[in-house]
Parts: sequence; structure tokens; C-alpha cells
Amino acid sequence: MESSFNTFVYGDSYLPQSVTSLPPYTRRPSPQLRARREMTEHIAELSSDITNKRAKPWATLRVYSKAPAGTLPSFVEGEKITGSVTLDAGMSHSRHISCVKIIVRGELSTGVLEVDRITFLEESTTLWSKDAHATRQDGMHWPFSIHLPREVSTSSDIPSSPTFMERNTRACIRYNLIVHISRSKFREDNNLQMAWIYIPASRPDPPSQLRQLAYQENSPLLGPEADLKGWYTLPSAKVHGTLFKNRVIEVTLKLSLAQPLSYTRGSVIPLSLTLSSTDSQALDLLSSHRALAVRLRRKVTSNRAQNLAEFNAPWNATQGAVSTEPIIDIAGAVWWQRPGSTSSNETGINSTTLSKVILYKELEGEILLSKSLKPTFHISHFGIEYFIVVLPFDTTGFVPSTSAQKIYNGPIIEQRVEIMTMFPKGPRPISHSPPEYQGQSTNTRSLNPSRASPGGR
Repeated sequence: MESSFNTFVYGDSYLPQSVTSLPPYTRRPSPQLRARREMTEHIAELSSDITNKRAKPWATLRVYSKAPAGTLPSFVEGEKITGSVTLDAGMSHSRHISCVKIIVRGELSTGVLEVDRITFLEESTTLWSKDAHATRQDGMHWPFSIHLPREVSTSSDIPSSPTFMERNTRACIRYNLIVHISRSKFREDNNLQMAWIYIPASRPDPPSQLRQLAYQENSPLLGPEADLKGWYTLPSAKVHGTLFKNRVIEVTLKLSLAQPLSYTRGSVIPLSLTLSSTDSQALDLLSSHRALAVRLRRKVTSNRAQNLAEFNAPWNATQGAVSTEPIIDIAGAVWWQRPGSTSSNETGINSTTLSKVILYKELEGEILLSKSLKPTFHISHFGIEYFIVVLPFDTTGFVPSTSAQKIYNGPIIEQRVEIMTMFPKGPRPISHSPPEYQGQSTNTRSLNPSRASPGGR
């Protein structure tokens, strides 16, 4: 489809009046979206002999979700958990029952001790009780439907957080659905439980109208100078170092991120980078994709809440919580020269004035986001944050002169961003990287295998 603003993508900086508002947009559902997704039945059972896998179950919990078969049931914020509980009336374990309850429970654990575990969500629904029902409804079969709350009922109304369980991370958030079967005095109660995945519904605000139009028409993105509302430009950073052991050089970096600074997993983070220097050789060397190291970085922050008051306290990443988990660079950016821009091959000296000429390289880039990324969240003293970081140049022939960059490899630029689970309203973001670059946008350091990592929605 021809773009209605191709005429000024590379040229005039003024914006025609026709693009100040978007044309009508209608998303055409794919055939897969038109067909209603089949519900999967997830089953948990209790048998009279736990050592015998063939023993007949006397209690069965069935739950229905849109998760694939063979995985844990998963539910998005706002959905209902539906299912049923069935007891076999002919078996001895089904006798002397006084009450049957279904419990939704969410727990935060920051360690291995009991004091490290806090239940932040617990909702109980009575399916049957001996006192309230003269006879058992439908024999011993009880359907249920439970609406998931959007917030945890505490003094600070903490938003419900996603399931988080990773092998190499001490803290975890888990959700369970528990059938509690109470019996008369001096008889043992029983619990039948099933773990499930919770996915909060977080959605970024829509991008600028010009970026929406580019997504709708599959056109190149306008840069920061043409689309002022579409980019967030960070303060410039200067890098000093020695090139080929014979001269000191200075390069200035100006990084811009697509605005707003919230991005949906399974989509992309558009980037724009301008490098400037009076040394053309340094500019060519340090603007290569092998030298540039721009990453999406994840930080897990956790600390044990000493009491309920601390648990309910507002999140503060700098007080009361420390990063105890390894920092992981999730994915790296790919770069290509901005269409319409030219690479400078000047010597860097103005022959008339003998003054140094500042040369520029303008690059476009993006970071591809995995569908399995955990969204940004925080609850009590535990949370996940994401940052875009620019690391020191890594290329043969260049040695940074700043000790922090030379020894500790600390970031030159760092900006906090948010990862969310739902697409913004309007056209969906699309990748603009050239085909020859798309294979390079791979994880620089993959996440450790997750025990509960639902895909994006």
C-alpha cells in the first residue's frame, strides 16, 4: 500500500495537514482469530492410594482455560475461573463430609522459610455445607465460576502480579486453586489443588498519530526531528578513548526511544541513534553493528518484608529492597543506516578555517521482544524492572579512557521502560528492520528456563 506521507519521509520537515488525524482504521481479524479458541480441560485428582497410579480417584477437580493442552491453566485479568468438583459417592473417602470449599490463593515467597511466605490473595467460596444443604446438590457434583479480582485487598490495593517462578530466582509468585474438603470431628480433612497461571492485563498508551499511520500503511517510521511526539530523546553522552593506540577521540551519542516508554511483549522497541565526532574513521568504526551494544536489561529486585505493614508499603525500588538476583541482558538491538541519510567520508578538517568539522551518522534500530517476557510488576519488596542500556563500545582498536567503562563495563546510557501484556489500541506495532538484519536480533543472554512462562496475548 502506498504511503500518504512518503513525500516527506526523507525530505521536507513540515507535516501536511492530511496527517494530523488518522484515517479510519479497521483491523481485519485473521482466520485464526475468527474461530473461537477451544477451551482446554485441566484435571487434578485425589485417589485413595497415592502409591498406585491406577487407583480410582474419589475426588476430581476440573478447570477450563484457553491454555494449550498439557500446560497449566492460564487466566488473564478480568476472566473467570470456571470448572467443577466431583466426589465419588460410592467410595469411603466421600463419607462424613461436612463442607466443600473452593479457594483461590496467591502467595509471594522470597525465601525457603515459612516467614518468607506471604499470602496476598485468598478468596473462598462454599460449594456445599452440611448445615446449609439438606441434600447434596446434583449428588456430589458442584460447578463453580470465580471472577478474578483486579487488585489485592490490602491497605494499599496492590495490583495482582503475574505468576513468576524461575529456577535460578529465589523469590516467586504462585497461584493455586484449592478444593478444601472438611470432615466431622476427629476425621482428617483433604485438600485437592491445582496450580494456575495469572496474566495481568496491562496495555500501553497509543503511540503518536504519525507512528500509527506508519504501522497502518507499513511505511518507514519518521525520525525524532520529524515526529516530535513519537520519540523520547535522552541526554547526549560523550565517550572518550584511544583509537589504534595513536590518537585520542571523542564520540557523542544521542539515543531516542519510541514514545510512550511502554512496549508490548511480542512486539518491538523502535530506536534511533545519532553518533557524532570530528574523526571520520572513529565514527565509521564505532557505528558498526558489531561495535554498538544496546540491550534490554532485566533487574529483579527482592527483599523480605519483615511484617504486614512493610508488605503493604508502597513500592520503592531504592529503599527497603535490594537487587539480589543476577542482572540479565534479555535482547540486543539491530541497527541499519537511516534511509535518506548519507555516510560522511570527510577528513574532519575545514581547509578554509582549519577548524574541525563535526561529522554525523544516523542509525535506525529496534529490539525484538519475546512473547514469553514477564511484564513489569511490583508487589511488596519484589518486582521486575526493565531498562534500555547502552554499553561501552566493543570493537578491536578502541580502548575507552573512562575507568568505569574500561573496568566495570557500566552502561553509558540507561533508561527505564515498561513491558506490558496487551497491544495498544489501534494498529499493531510492526518490525521495520531489513530482512538481512532480522536474524541478528537474538537474545544476547537467554532467560533461564521458566517453570511458568505463558505466551503473550
